Amino acid sequence: MPFTPFHLGPGFALGMIFKRWINLPAILIASIFVDIRATYCFFTGCTPLHGPLHTLLGATLVSLLVIAGVYALRSQLKRVSSFLKIEQDYSLQSISVGALVGVWVHIALDAFLYSELALFWPFPGNPLAGMVGSGAVYGFCVFGFVVGGVIYAYGVYKKVKLWKK
Repeated sequence: MPFTPFHLGPGFALGMIFKRWINLPAILIASIFVDIRATYCFFTGCTPLHGPLHTLLGATLVSLLVIAGVYALRSQLKRVSSFLKIEQDYSLQSISVGALVGVWVHIALDAFLYSELALFWPFPGNPLAGMVGSGAVYGFCVFGFVVGGVIYAYGVYKKVKLWKK
């Protein structure tokens, strides 16, 4: 996607819907961190833009970095979650699920858009390229952000309402 933040939408929705099992910071960080090389290539001109990190194997390796980072910073992230009124599980399992889902959803969405992406490397090609139009992929991402936002807003509303009683 030309704008990596679009990837936050599906991650936000999944993280809010399944917040008991998926760590929200892990899924959000993983959803954008997988684009670190693509961002570098965008600005420097290296090719292919969607290289080794946009494969199932490469994305899975990226998730290991996200897992380690989120797990190491979990006490700080708990404070942020508490401030934002989002109850989160910071177990290794929920962080791992969040990181894996985040990177895999990212590359699955990109696979519909970019034929140079070698999703199942070392096997060449991308069987998903062109199966879904870019408008539908972007719409799905925006829809995910709206769904996540509505769930978040409702959760905050419920907590504030309980405080007033």
